[in-house]
Amino acid sequence: MKAAIIRKFGSPDVFEITDVLIPKPNKNQLLVRVFASGINPIDWKQRKGNHRFILGSPFPIILGYDVCAEVVEIGLNISKFKTGDIVFGVLNNKYGGALAEYALGTEECFALAPRNIRFDQAAAFPMVSITVLQALRDKANLKEGQTILINGASGGVGHIAIQMAKIFRAKVIAVSSNRNQSFVESFEPNQFIDYTKTDLLKLKDKVDVFFDVAGTYSFLKCKHLLNDGGVYINTLPRLKILVHKLFQIFSRGKKVKTLLMKHSNSDLEQISSWISQGKLRVEIDETFNLNNISAAHDYAQKGHNKGKNVVIIN
Repeated sequence: MKAAIIRKFGSPDVFEITDVLIPKPNKNQLLVRVFASGINPIDWKQRKGNHRFILGSPFPIILGYDVCAEVVEIGLNISKFKTGDIVFGVLNNKYGGALAEYALGTEECFALAPRNIRFDQAAAFPMVSITVLQALRDKANLKEGQTILINGASGGVGHIAIQMAKIFRAKVIAVSSNRNQSFVESFEPNQFIDYTKTDLLKLKDKVDVFFDVAGTYSFLKCKHLLNDGGVYINTLPRLKILVHKLFQIFSRGKKVKTLLMKHSNSDLEQISSWISQGKLRVEIDETFNLNNISAAHDYAQKGHNKGKNVVIIN
């Protein structure tokens, strides 16, 4: 099969397009033929080697987690899916493996793909939508009528977070630059703030959840913006989050939470339902072919995309 592999960590130029053996599923895995893969920040961070001390360096490595794919073979213990099913999800192998014509995953990785969207759109949803759902529901315990501020509202996570917060019937304050204002406002937040013109730290109104998708504010800097018992959510490394958590003791019940997505078939099914009902949509910024994976990573790494970037495999 055709795959994009890396033999060392580094810049986007480390990718090599080559032929490798089609993997064989064990009794708990599905083999899927990958149509498309969404690009997430974790992908280019792992390409740079940011996680090598946790995941090791098992070269050659095939990166990528998000997929929309067709089930072509199932293990003996698979009961939720059959060959021919069109699925979407997040792979749970070390470093993923989505940037190839075929990939493996367990049942928890997948759900049946919504039928009312294209394959490239389905591939863009899984990681960001599960991350947002688990952040708002499990970390923030977001309730109807509460106010959530989303800093970095134009990106892959951010534009999904606006929509999902509205599903939870929360008031949404979306923060981005003015060049992305029309894009962000197309998702109908209750309020838009241009961070280039407004200092967030001087806002008069307090919020129940500060979702710092962009990662530009620390808990210490913005905790005064939280109501008592409010929640600050970031994607900071665990060590920094532990330092921030020490300050919770003196913060009137305000909490610090970090994001660590957990694979969940049931969460994907809920997301698929919302997509089918028209409550969630994903915006595709740029689409690349597997042969252009270096350009795809270079573009995604710059961090100025509106929505998600996708790589077409088959």
